[in-house]
Amino acid sequence: MSNANEAGANSDLHDLEPLQELEPMPAEPANAAAPSAARAPSAAPQEIEKAPLMLQKAALFLVVATLLPWLVPEGFNLARLGAKAVILLGGWVAYCGVEFAHGGKTPLDGLGKAHKLALPLASYVVILAGIGLTLIAPAWQGMIEASGLAVGVLAWCGVHGYARGGKFNPMMALVIPMFGLAAFVNVIVVAVKDFEALPKLLAIVGSLGVTGAGGFAGYTMFLAMKEAKAHGEAKKRAQAEARAEERRRKRGDPGAAGSAQG
Repeated sequence: MSNANEAGANSDLHDLEPLQELEPMPAEPANAAAPSAARAPSAAPQEIEKAPLMLQKAALFLVVATLLPWLVPEGFNLARLGAKAVILLGGWVAYCGVEFAHGGKTPLDGLGKAHKLALPLASYVVILAGIGLTLIAPAWQGMIEASGLAVGVLAWCGVHGYARGGKFNPMMALVIPMFGLAAFVNVIVVAVKDFEALPKLLAIVGSLGVTGAGGFAGYTMFLAMKEAKAHGEAKKRAQAEARAEERRRKRGDPGAAGSAQG
């Protein structure tokens, strides 16, 4: 029976453990079943937690940097500012959706109770509306600025959901470096062209921030791939050991029987 449990546990090695450092899990009821002890955090931080932690930092860098007019070096524009404010509102709705899905209390619980997908869908609608508002401004690059902000808030909410007990999805780590590459090129373009001093400074600072976020996210992608490979190898070893143990048990190997009792 112990061997069966070990095989089942090893088959689930690809599931990532919650990030206890980012935010504590909801307290278990006093009469909770015994399996709750299995979800208790380990004493030492696990290697798997590096990737989501770095992605969260990259997302935060991206959010802060994209609030600046980094791709359109003409200073702050009312239409683009309004669009980014709407996107931040959509990010808050996404945050409420994560909290509601994991038992938290939010001002939007009524909408969440209507359907399990109501809050996530509402957040996407609001975010897309914010991106659409950038069309009011003449410079089309404002849409890219707004899209970068949208990616940042959604990536941050995704890692927050992982911290609350969900699964880590590194897909955003594939998107953020694209903005980082565009921002790196933009630093050179803005530096060599003639713009007013303050808009030029804001564009350079914002572009450097987006470039840094792209670098963080790129390393996150590398780290996630490395961890996925390690998980795959560990799973294969566990399955091979389980099959060998099963063969010994069928042969009536006393050593296998003793290990099973242990």
